[in-house]
Amino acid sequence: MSTVRRRRLAATALAATALLALGACGTGFSAQTNQVYQAGTGANHRGEMDVLNTLLVANDDGSATLSAGIVNNTKDEQRLASVTVTTLDDKPLTVASTKMILSLPADKLTTIGSIADAGGFAVLKDATAGDYVKVTLTFSDAAPVTIEAPVVARTAEYEKVGGAPRTEPTPSPSPTDTETESTDSE
Repeated sequence: MSTVRRRRLAATALAATALLALGACGTGFSAQTNQVYQAGTGANHRGEMDVLNTLLVANDDGSATLSAGIVNNTKDEQRLASVTVTTLDDKPLTVASTKMILSLPADKLTTIGSIADAGGFAVLKDATAGDYVKVTLTFSDAAPVTIEAPVVARTAEYEKVGGAPRTEPTPSPSPTDTETESTDSE
């Protein structure tokens, strides 16, 4: 056998070995790139108060429960003073909320909307799965945060989000409500 033939044979054997070794690195039909992946559904706001994965989960009775994670990036404890929700056209929606003041310790994540919440926050009607709404969170000493959040269908993924509200509604004041009250009192 000549040297040229030996070199060709060695090169072919090396190429075949490399092909088999590298081919074994494949992941098959269940490769992560072949799986459907839906990025986080909720909306995020970063700032003095991080409001993360904000969304409303539609309930069977036509209401929708607010779910979000809030991180207080200030040095002082904050309180969630109020939550208001409007349509994208700024039509106020009635929000039922707990009477409890939600404390937000500095540098900690606080989740609202879980089943463990004593009431939480829920829009009573006009928030349908597939819609987007404007959610405004007002804090004791930090700037308010307004975020456009999706309303999603209640699926197994959201089983730990609280259901329909059990508390009395706290209507969001609007200019027309205030004007009506002052007109009525005259």
